[in-house]
Amino acid sequence: MLATSWSADAAAQTWTFQLRPGVRWHDGTAFTADDVIYSLRWMATPGNALSPYVAEVDLKHVRKTGPYTVVVPLTQANPMFPYRLTTAWIIKNKTTDFTKPIGTGPFVFGSLAPGEQSTSQRNPDYWDTGKPYVDKLTIYSLPDDTARLNALLAGQIDIMAQVPAAQARTQLYGDVRLIRSPGTTAQCFYMAVDHPPFDDVRVRQALRLLVDRQHLVDVALLGYGSVANDLYGKGFLYYDDSLPQRVRNVQKAKALLAEAGHGAGLTLDLQTSTVAPGMVEAATLFQQQAKDANVTINVTQVDPTSYFDPTRDYLKMPFAQSFWQGFYTLTDFYSQAVVSGAYGDETHWASKHTDALVQAATMATNPEAAKAAWALVQAEQYDGGGYIWWGNVDNLDAVSNKVGGLIPNPYMNLGLPTGLTDAFLVS
Repeated sequence: MLATSWSADAAAQTWTFQLRPGVRWHDGTAFTADDVIYSLRWMATPGNALSPYVAEVDLKHVRKTGPYTVVVPLTQANPMFPYRLTTAWIIKNKTTDFTKPIGTGPFVFGSLAPGEQSTSQRNPDYWDTGKPYVDKLTIYSLPDDTARLNALLAGQIDIMAQVPAAQARTQLYGDVRLIRSPGTTAQCFYMAVDHPPFDDVRVRQALRLLVDRQHLVDVALLGYGSVANDLYGKGFLYYDDSLPQRVRNVQKAKALLAEAGHGAGLTLDLQTSTVAPGMVEAATLFQQQAKDANVTINVTQVDPTSYFDPTRDYLKMPFAQSFWQGFYTLTDFYSQAVVSGAYGDETHWASKHTDALVQAATMATNPEAAKAAWALVQAEQYDGGGYIWWGNVDNLDAVSNKVGGLIPNPYMNLGLPTGLTDAFLVS
């Protein structure tokens, strides 16, 4: 949104961005190319969770050719690079202190009480003339779903994101409406492939065959979703929908477990959490489904505040659940979750062969070549990866009838700014 256009050279390795003129930071200073260059380098600093999005940027040679033109060379070709920047954070040049953040957006930071709420006021100098339409934005931290719904129904809040399916089906009424869209968000079980017994591909394949995916969608999501096929990215460009839909096959699962030395039975510990609607319910259902193959699954709930915290539980759980959302391309997911050193390597997958496949797919500039390359990446994960993707989740949000302008889209809860997706597709 801070750029008006972007283009690449013939090799898709050097990108030029024309920035939006007339944008001002909340302290009144002008937004320029210097801010973008600083932001790209800041994201790449060690420990920054945004570093995967700029991993292929040749940071030493990023340059400006004018106050509103930035040239971004890459270390390898990537015809989808602009999508990578959709999750980038643009910060003011030389910023090191974020206790009172300064942005360019529609709301100016007011206050923050961690774990309770934040407040922001309308930016009178916002570049998109006439917006925002409201004078104040307050975001409350209400971890309990019932408390959030009660606050919405009582008019204490106007918008509730990630509505649990049970509430969406039975408890929304009065001056409240549901916003629903089929989503690219997906839920899964995952297995650390370097941890017994999941280091045996036959065990991973067997567990995939024990999942009744439609039952999980119908019960855990109450039908607010669709069956997945052990791959992330359903709905994305180059997603391989030619692979046969995996279905439950208890007898074949038993045979694979017997081959792997678990014919007498297998006991596993599955960790789950309330971090996303339907996750605990899915764990309980899988526990029941696995019994048919003499697999005992002990389900343990983990504190939601630590579940995705890499300093506590995240990436340390050999058998657990996850959900991913907010991506636009297969490159985004595989670079974040599968390639060596990925920030979210939940399955502990580390393969130079996979790295080479993903790199070739990312660099392919011809659509047919890209499709073929991504098919190889996905076939490897479909056959032997550590993920059991069982369902794509509908985006469910509840809003007061006083609220307008939220347009459903498949990528994230509460929608994206109008035209953003179209802008990427057109360019």
